[in-house]
Amino acid sequence: MYIAFYGLGLNSANILHAIGFGEPTKEGVRAVYDNLNNVCIGNLILSAAGLIPGYWVAFVFIDSWGRKQMQLMGFVVLTGLFVILGFGYDKLKDTKVFVFLYCLANFFQNFGPNVTTFVIPGEIFPTRYRSTAHGISAASGKLGAIVAQVGFSQLKDIGGRDQFVGHILKIFAFFMLTGVFSTLLLPETKKRSLEDLSNEKQEGFVKGPAVQRDNIELKIIPIASS
Repeated sequence: MYIAFYGLGLNSANILHAIGFGEPTKEGVRAVYDNLNNVCIGNLILSAAGLIPGYWVAFVFIDSWGRKQMQLMGFVVLTGLFVILGFGYDKLKDTKVFVFLYCLANFFQNFGPNVTTFVIPGEIFPTRYRSTAHGISAASGKLGAIVAQVGFSQLKDIGGRDQFVGHILKIFAFFMLTGVFSTLLLPETKKRSLEDLSNEKQEGFVKGPAVQRDNIELKIIPIASS
């Protein structure tokens, strides 16, 4: 999942450039300023229209709808969106439809797996392994970010400048599809306590350190009165 999430998030400037959003019309120093300005505006639009609303909607529904259902829905929708963006890239890249679908993908990233994949690991693992397993899960996400960043930069210009971006979106669709099947293996964690989710007996689970008590002999020493 994080290969696609960070692949989009860390390369949104490349995506915006590939679809011709706000291309600089002047040369020289002014062109550099215009390019940075357009990239900033484009990222603000993507965040305001997709990422931020997705977080708020996830916040509202995560306890009532459930983690598993939200994650499954997110992966299914994202698979479909990336299939459309990837296979229809050449026809859509110069239209507002592409920007809309791209914002929608950002929305369902957060109203879906980007939220649930750090909520579920904090709940689903047994108590004694929870922090370690959650750390491994987080590290796997960062590994996905590295793969996405390196892979995107190496692949996007195959066949010409930004010519491989559409195929990268198809690859993202494949990773979203694998997320659908992996989510089916997870139990639902909503409204369940950590003790219940651990599948461990709680009686006597926490024990204090053994304390060795020495026999203390009390002696009464008479005090002579003057």
